[in-house]
Amino acid sequence: MGKWPPGTSRGSRAHARSHVTRLGTRMGGAPRPEFRAELRERLTNAAREDLAGADEPAEPAVPARRARHRRRGRRGVRARCPRPGPLYRLVSAVLVAVMLVAGLATYRSMPGETLYPLKRAAESTLFHLSADEAERADRSFGYAETRAHEVEELLGSSRREKRLIRQTLKDMEDTTRSAVSSLTRVRRRDVRDSRQLKRFVQKQRNQIEGMLPKLDVEDQRRANGYLHYIIQLAPPG
Repeated sequence: MGKWPPGTSRGSRAHARSHVTRLGTRMGGAPRPEFRAELRERLTNAAREDLAGADEPAEPAVPARRARHRRRGRRGVRARCPRPGPLYRLVSAVLVAVMLVAGLATYRSMPGETLYPLKRAAESTLFHLSADEAERADRSFGYAETRAHEVEELLGSSRREKRLIRQTLKDMEDTTRSAVSSLTRVRRRDVRDSRQLKRFVQKQRNQIEGMLPKLDVEDQRRANGYLHYIIQLAPPG
C-alpha cells in the first residue's frame, strides 16, 4: 500500500491489513464465469465483423472540412438557380404588361400631360443615338410631323391652352430647322432625299394651312413664317 497517514499506530495498520485480506478472500480475486463468457462472445462477434468489412472496397476518406465545403457548394448552386414558379411567371407577365401600357401611354401623351416630358426625353435620346447626320435628319422630320399633329389635337381640345399651342409650334419649327441643318452638313441631294423633303413639305403645308383659322394673331404670324420657310425647302419641279 501507499504511505500511512502520520500518527497511525502499528496496531491500526495491522488491523487494516487483516480486514482487507478477509474482504479480498470473501469477494474472490478472479472474474465471474458469466462475465468471462459475455466478454468472449463480444470479442468473437467483433472479429467476425472486421473480417466481413475487409472484403468490401473501402470508400476514400474525405476530410470533414472538404465534405462541408462540398455540401455548401451544392446548396449554393441550388440557391443560385431557383426554378421559376407560377407566381414568378405571373409577376413577370404583369410587369411586361405594365411596361407596354406605360410605353403606349407615353407615346400618345400630349403637351401638358404628366408623361409628355418622358416622351420628349425619349425622342432626344434616340436623336443623339443616331449613327450619322442623315439619320438625325430623318428623325427630326418625323418629330416635326409629330409636333404638327399635337398642335391639331390641342386646337381641337376643349381647353385650348394658348401657352401649349405656342410652345408646340415653336418646337415644330425648331425641329424642322434642325433636320434641314443635318441634311446640309452631309450635303445629300440624291433622289431619295428630294422625294422625302418634298413629301414632308407638302404634308406640313396642308396641316399648317388647316390650322391657320383656329390660331390667334400671334400664332398665325409664327405659322405663316414657318410656311414660308418650308416652301423654300421644296426642290423645284
